[in-house]
Amino acid sequence: MGVEPVRVILAEDDRSFLEVVRTVLDGDGRFEVVGLAHNGRDAVALAESVAADVVVMDIEMPVYDGVEATRLLQENMPGLPVVAISGNDYDERVLEIREAGAVDYVRKARMEDDLVAALVGAIRNRQS
Repeated sequence: MGVEPVRVILAEDDRSFLEVVRTVLDGDGRFEVVGLAHNGRDAVALAESVAADVVVMDIEMPVYDGVEATRLLQENMPGLPVVAISGNDYDERVLEIREAGAVDYVRKARMEDDLVAALVGAIRNRQS
């Protein structure tokens, strides 16, 4: 019997980029995408209704941005790790989402190289 895949929720308002992230994760047998959200409010609702191991959260999204959504997730589900992603290099926003509870941050430009490692690290830290 094999190891269960890591269950991932993806929160990203750019639908084409969301599909890129999904393809990266689907191509790696260790992950299963269990939900997609296009804004922060939907990401929070989805996380509360779907059993996930980790959330990939874009910082800049409508309704609730990734910072607010991460803050709400940490209040409501403190054991659920959030890995932040962003296409911008705004150090202030990265600091804000880390202060809200994100366990790691990946630049979109480095997604294929860094996202899988960040997710594996988030899961390892959660289990230890």
